[in-house]
Amino acid sequence: MRGAAPYTVPLLAALALLWQGCRVRDLTEGPYDFTASSVERDDCLLNPAAGPLPSADLTSTGNWIYLQYDWFGMQLAGRYRDQGFFDDGPEQFFVDGSAQNVSADVGGVHCTLDAATAHLEGTTLSDTRFTGTLRFRYEARQPDECYCETWVTFQALHR
Repeated sequence: MRGAAPYTVPLLAALALLWQGCRVRDLTEGPYDFTASSVERDDCLLNPAAGPLPSADLTSTGNWIYLQYDWFGMQLAGRYRDQGFFDDGPEQFFVDGSAQNVSADVGGVHCTLDAATAHLEGTTLSDTRFTGTLRFRYEARQPDECYCETWVTFQALHR
């Protein structure tokens, strides 16, 4: 650019980059109750449609989001997905967590698990409500029944 100050282009580039990541996150922090909307898979025989899913406490810092989840006392951590500054669509996020050396029952089989993992994909509907999918997985070497997954579509509401 001719005639422009030498710092104009770098300044505009820096502002454009910052503008993409500076967003106000509307999801209210605190306790959330989860309810199953549908069950896509239940190899672990958790029977999530029979009652409430484990609850969680949500906190966030900038683009990072954390759920202290009541399933094996797991801390799930993740982040909001990238979204343009002027995109007013619903916020989307993901969190993952695991617990090691825990035990659980799968049907009539007692399992000592190497790990229990959870993956959550969420979409905000309002400042106190979000929906998404939860995937629970049990990982164990033996017996085969102890390696399983449960997939649930859920709604979460701030308490």
